[in-house]
Amino acid sequence: MASTVEEPAPRRGSGRGWLAVLMAGALLGGAVGLLGLRPRTDGPSAGEAGAPAVAPRDLPARLPARLDPPPALADLPAGRAVGPAAFLYDVQPPDAAGEAARPMRQRDIHLVTRSGEQFRVGRTPAELGPVNQSLSPDGRWLAVRRGGQWWIRDLTDTTERAVPTGYALWRWSTDSGAVVLAELSQSSRAFSVLSMRDGTLRRLDVAATPLTDVVTLVDGRHLVLVDLTPVAPGATAPPELAVTVRDLATGATRTVPVLRPGQLGPGESFNAIVPLLYGGGTPARVWLQVGRRDLQPTDLPEGAPAIPATALIGVAVPAGEPAGRIDLALLGSGVAEGYEGTVGADIVLTRWAKGRTELVAVEPGSDSRRVLTTLPQATRVLVPGGQW
Repeated sequence: MASTVEEPAPRRGSGRGWLAVLMAGALLGGAVGLLGLRPRTDGPSAGEAGAPAVAPRDLPARLPARLDPPPALADLPAGRAVGPAAFLYDVQPPDAAGEAARPMRQRDIHLVTRSGEQFRVGRTPAELGPVNQSLSPDGRWLAVRRGGQWWIRDLTDTTERAVPTGYALWRWSTDSGAVVLAELSQSSRAFSVLSMRDGTLRRLDVAATPLTDVVTLVDGRHLVLVDLTPVAPGATAPPELAVTVRDLATGATRTVPVLRPGQLGPGESFNAIVPLLYGGGTPARVWLQVGRRDLQPTDLPEGAPAIPATALIGVAVPAGEPAGRIDLALLGSGVAEGYEGTVGADIVLTRWAKGRTELVAVEPGSDSRRVLTTLPQATRVLVPGGQW
């Protein structure tokens, strides 16, 4: 599993917000790269092996107060189970600023298990672009794209399976029992669901255009979709945004507002070209990143699609009840925060400060934060359920 991961063209709606790049670069004096993710199939379905269930909220439970790269990093062993993953990470070198203009030095991608062990699961690419790796929400499944093929490894076992040729790994079900796959073309987009329990592939009867994206799949049943058709040039973005929830068992659909009138703060808006929507968690929620254009740094490259983030606004799915607001630390406060994912009931943020990176958990409805672990400066993290 130590092969260099490959990268397809970036896809709409799959990237992390530009805020992480902008603020970390300004704060740490270097560019923090933006990466994105995706799986082999010879062997039995790992879901049939009867591995113990993993409680998402327990994933970071045994992490040390500070986690550093080990002096010697072993490859992920093919012949033994290592246990569920807590997260993936890689560390930017101190002098990484400006690497986008030349071949970048490749760095080890570390997998950290719930017990604190670390293994190499690939290398970052030599050119700027998305890295193709993903973790299931329970940390059990590691998906990697190599040789033009997606492969999914069961970390609680040794089995590995291939995603069928022609499919891209897209979104995990919140219960980790299935994963949404996509078939992409210039004129259409089709989605299927691959069961992690028995390996069956089910094509979904969902009318989709290249501007239709899956935000999340709730417990293998409720597919949450968003229409990414951009606002016409010169038009004002509406102060609201909604997703469509489709019940895969009955075919029923309903519209669920994510952003309602009156929820934006003074000067806030969202990126109407590609709204930064994130989904997942238990209970399942969808979060919209909002920000303020007046906080945008003046030295960004021309055309950079960045609205510095100020908050996440959430809604429970499929119920549609508001899930609250999480305010993010702004650069002027001496730190900067960016969304990483939803693990169990908690929102996980990366907090960049001088000399360190902190992984922080926030419980929706509470402004309190707890530090899960501290990592080296300019560390990039992927938590369960996320994609690079």
